[in-house]
Amino acid sequence: MKKLGLLFVTLLVFFSFMKAQEIENQTYTDAFQKAYRTCPTIPPGLLEAISFTNTHCHHLTDADYHHEGPDAMPRTYGLMGLVKDGKNYFRENLHLVSRLSGISEAEILESPEANVKAYAMAFDSLARVGKVSEINGYLSVIQQLSELPIGEEKDVYPMQSMLYSVCVFLNDSLRAVEFGFPKYDIDLKASFREHYDKLAAPSLKMSRLGDYPGAIWDPAPECNWEERTKEVSAVVIHDTEGSYAGSISWFKNCDAQVSAHYVIRSVDGQITQMVREKDKAWHARTANGYTIGIEHEGYVNNPSYYTEAMYRSSADLVRNICSRYEAINGLRVHNRDTLDNGICLNNGLYDLGGEGACVQVKGHQHYPDQSHTDPGLYWDWDYYYKLVNDGTPVAILEGEEGRLDHVNYGNDEREIWVIRGPEQSVIRLDFSSFDLETDFDFLWIYDGDNVYAPKIGRWNTNSPGQVESSGNVMCIEFRSDCLTTDAGWEASWTAVDTTHVGPEIIEPEAGVFPNPTDGVFTIQSNQEGFVDVTVFDVCGNVMASARFIKSIDIDASNWDAGVYVVNYGTPLMLGKVVKLVKL
Repeated sequence: MKKLGLLFVTLLVFFSFMKAQEIENQTYTDAFQKAYRTCPTIPPGLLEAISFTNTHCHHLTDADYHHEGPDAMPRTYGLMGLVKDGKNYFRENLHLVSRLSGISEAEILESPEANVKAYAMAFDSLARVGKVSEINGYLSVIQQLSELPIGEEKDVYPMQSMLYSVCVFLNDSLRAVEFGFPKYDIDLKASFREHYDKLAAPSLKMSRLGDYPGAIWDPAPECNWEERTKEVSAVVIHDTEGSYAGSISWFKNCDAQVSAHYVIRSVDGQITQMVREKDKAWHARTANGYTIGIEHEGYVNNPSYYTEAMYRSSADLVRNICSRYEAINGLRVHNRDTLDNGICLNNGLYDLGGEGACVQVKGHQHYPDQSHTDPGLYWDWDYYYKLVNDGTPVAILEGEEGRLDHVNYGNDEREIWVIRGPEQSVIRLDFSSFDLETDFDFLWIYDGDNVYAPKIGRWNTNSPGQVESSGNVMCIEFRSDCLTTDAGWEASWTAVDTTHVGPEIIEPEAGVFPNPTDGVFTIQSNQEGFVDVTVFDVCGNVMASARFIKSIDIDASNWDAGVYVVNYGTPLMLGKVVKLVKL
């Protein structure tokens, strides 16, 4: 009953969130459309492409930032990502846009509509001066309005990367449908010429300069890193609190005194390496000496940046690092979120140990002596762990019954079992004992044949008791950390025939069922075992629940007349709709 109530609360929150997002997206759509009406010569989709590249079409304010200090990248604001304080490195394009548009900086910062309109007016002004009418000319205008530095060799790649991302967005048919503009067909090779090979994919030549074959090599200057004196034994997962191109550029700023080994782009998982792994990048204070730092484009409070492409690209990189450093074990990727006692390890700072700690791949927020809380609550560590450790052997158990005991388990374990019964059966797993190290060793059970199937639950301090799948297959996963073990568990499993599992429910005819104010609701079953029955009203409120073998009488004296749903068996099985009618 508790899980059902949680489900309804979750759905309510989800739909409320979706409604809020729908309103926000509509507001932003209106803002872009009004800007095009003000400046009709700007090609449709161009403003959205620039906004998405800079901010993922999110109106950035100070509330979106969780990093502060001299090493933090200059903040960008609004839908278009304009810089107010460039820290003597980024260009302060907020001032330029305000001057060219005649709209005050305060209004540009506060209003999404004003932010886009001001940018559009500034863009239109520069395009008219340059008599621009084709894509390369428009790219020149975008460059003029960008916050990224220009003029030196080190500035070329970040700027070209930003412009390339704008063009890729315009060429994307799915983005065209999503944002409502005609798809472009920009010849990227012709537009970016000598930069194309580096922007599109890492070449063999560049890969040899770096450590990871899947990365573009674009080094940070020696002023932002130093020689390493310790062995590599851990990895730090960061987010950039800024754009991909902006982060690459910022790591070339000697005054920032900051760098990372790798930077990963959100939209497609592209990786740029900026510091050799043999050298110490400056990214996590006292953890710099023994760690490799990986920056992921995005913000702590914006889950849209953590894409499937980014997760997979980052996991491939970490898997490669683990293969090259014996001291780093992929099974020691952080994979806990909220503990049974309610403590959330991914919200704010939570020290999971420094050099020599069990958890070797974890967030910036998880190392000692830190002030940054990235990658934050929205980074899916459980999923990331699975990707890094993809390929773990799976034990297959088949038949009608058997045992799944795992007693006196060891450290650094990841065990996966798949139980498969005959067709037309469900898997019932019964635990007679269960004892795992509190807060560190966990059991997952999934409703399917792999660890990516829907999760039935995760257990640590409490026994699962009896768990049942919705079909004839169930997946069980166990993980232990590097220290301290416990007794484990003893369990048996049975493939329960569902051919006649469903109880025979006698549906009362309209006008015959007793008045709910003083009646009794009777349910009968021909099943030999017990059946759990729960009755809900249409709003999801529990009216009654009971367990029965042959038949059960449920008191309906306090019900109002109306439609009720009888749910029997597991929550995933279909229920029976019963119409209750007052006499």
